[in-house]
Amino acid sequence: MKQKVVQFNESHKWCGSFGFINEIKDERIMVGVPIPQQGTAYIFCKRNEFDIIGETDLLPARE
Repeated sequence: MKQKVVQFNESHKWCGSFGFINEIKDERIMVGVPIPQQGTAYIFCKRNEFDIIGETDLLPARE
C-alpha cells in the first residue's frame, strides 16, 4: 500500500522535516515523522502546512 510522502513547509514548526500521511480526520491530517532510534512522532497538521513530494511503500522495522 502506497503512502504519500510529505515535507513540512515554513508554515509549520517542523519545517523541512519529512513524513508520511497516516490518517485524515476532518480538516486535520495525521503525519508520521520517523525519528532515528526513537520511533515515530505523529503530528496533526493542516493541508497548507506541508507539500506532497511523492509516494512510497513502508517497510516493517527490523528487530
